[in-house]
Amino acid sequence: MTKWEYKFLQIDINLSPILKMARWGVQVPGEKKPRDTMEGVEAYVNDLGKEGWELVTAVNGSEHSGIITRAVLFFKRPAAPSAEKAGE
Repeated sequence: MTKWEYKFLQIDINLSPILKMARWGVQVPGEKKPRDTMEGVEAYVNDLGKEGWELVTAVNGSEHSGIITRAVLFFKRPAAPSAEKAGE
């Protein structure tokens, strides 16, 4: 039976009615500066794919003002064999 490991990523998209543009943001674990462009978010998600992570589903919503939209992306990949099993 395949065992899986999971990861999730929250993306905030600030839809500014004043600036008439979207500002993206995702805080990547281990990075000090958040990715703040669509291209930066896309690059991070592509890196996850190269590491074997597969997007399973996404859930989105927005705060009551509708200015900030949030999406949570859920990824999975086969878990690495444990050291205990490798020794058998």
